[in-house]
Amino acid sequence: MNPVVNEYLSKPYVHVVVFLAITLAVFVLLRPKDANVLYTMAGIVYAVFILTNSILIFFTQHTWSYFFISLLFSIIYIVAVVLLASMYIRLAKVEGSGETAMMFLIIIYHPLAMLLVVFVKWIISKI
Repeated sequence: MNPVVNEYLSKPYVHVVVFLAITLAVFVLLRPKDANVLYTMAGIVYAVFILTNSILIFFTQHTWSYFFISLLFSIIYIVAVVLLASMYIRLAKVEGSGETAMMFLIIIYHPLAMLLVVFVKWIISKI
């Protein structure tokens, strides 16, 4: 693979930008009519973001810096999605309160998933 592309794929800030674009595209293309559906779709995209970070931590050289930077950008992603979703709710006149973001409670699984991959990486390196 091209080294430049490979370097960008391993950067958490690139993941945030890509997944924010995907989230915005999902909002525009699927046009949810309810705020709960909107936040659920954003939460599903966020879960894929978590999986991407968790898989790519296996291939990084600087595991712990990647881990903490990913968590930081995960929080930035959630804040950005909340802002995007609230703007979309106002602009598209989506029904509902727009306050239901329970789907984002899956943030607690982000460090667990990455730690599991780091543990597997450690076991493989010891074998």
